[in-house]
Amino acid sequence: MPLVSVVIPMYNAEAFISSTLDSILQEKTVDLEVIVVNDGSTDKSLSQVLAINDHRLRVVDGPCQGISASLNAGLAAAKSDIIMRCDADDHYPPGRIATQANWLSQHPEYDAVCGGFSTIDLAGRLIAQFDVHSNAREITDELRSGITSTHFCTYAVRTKVLRAIGGCRQYFKTAEDIDLQLRIGEICRVRYLPEILYNYRLHDASITHVQSNVEREFFSLMAIEFQQQRLFQGSDDLQRGCPPAIPQSTERKAMKTGEHIQKLLIHRAWQEHQAGHKWQAVTTAIRSVMSRPRTLMAWSSLFALCIKPSGRKAGSRVSPCPENLGKKGLAES
Repeated sequence: MPLVSVVIPMYNAEAFISSTLDSILQEKTVDLEVIVVNDGSTDKSLSQVLAINDHRLRVVDGPCQGISASLNAGLAAAKSDIIMRCDADDHYPPGRIATQANWLSQHPEYDAVCGGFSTIDLAGRLIAQFDVHSNAREITDELRSGITSTHFCTYAVRTKVLRAIGGCRQYFKTAEDIDLQLRIGEICRVRYLPEILYNYRLHDASITHVQSNVEREFFSLMAIEFQQQRLFQGSDDLQRGCPPAIPQSTERKAMKTGEHIQKLLIHRAWQEHQAGHKWQAVTTAIRSVMSRPRTLMAWSSLFALCIKPSGRKAGSRVSPCPENLGKKGLAES
């Protein structure tokens, strides 16, 4: 039986899928299976996957019902003790799988472990790193308070936990990963490791940059609202069969990649400022200004970072990760 299953939902990802699989299949020290869920791709994605000669690689047909259903198909096919997710346009850093698999084997009291991530551009160049916590720590209480501080694709989760909570919920067209993190934190202990465990690519064809802002923000807010309902009422509106209707907005404005990158850089600059690295924060803020010089928000942040004393105040914490500034889903190409 493989120790680790990496589930990859795939839809029209021909530009990236080969390098994505290379980054995962380079792992040779862990028993591994890689499950590509082909969710109706119409480009050359599937042929590229089938051309890879590696017995650890499997392809399953997706239900073509959205990202949550695609991930659940991968979960159902998994034969391992541990599940990890990778989107079809992203990368795993070397050693990531072994690091998390070994950590979970040595810490049976935890059922999930996660870490920091990097954002990269279309060509794979580094944009910014997000190592939210500077030291290893348990984040179970944060999750139970409705706070998600990293990307779900940095997680390694015991398969029994994901099956116990029923996997992803198909109500969520996006933010399914935020909902999943919060529900994982309700039934098991979760640990954060201060390592970069994922490279998350930003590009104009990802769902973050084609889905309307109204819909994207709605699902992110509902994931947190449902968590608060479960905390105080024992169940949420989705479990009770009466979830809010998904807004039908005529506004189709989506977050562009350049805007997303600038927001991530501003977010990172404030993280560095809170950590006491003032000049590093100012440098990152200058990068944010240069990425889109006409944006007033970037100039305002740069000015504030220059004049405010750096360092975290007592009781303060780094703000939640930029998942809430935009999240990819199934449309990876």
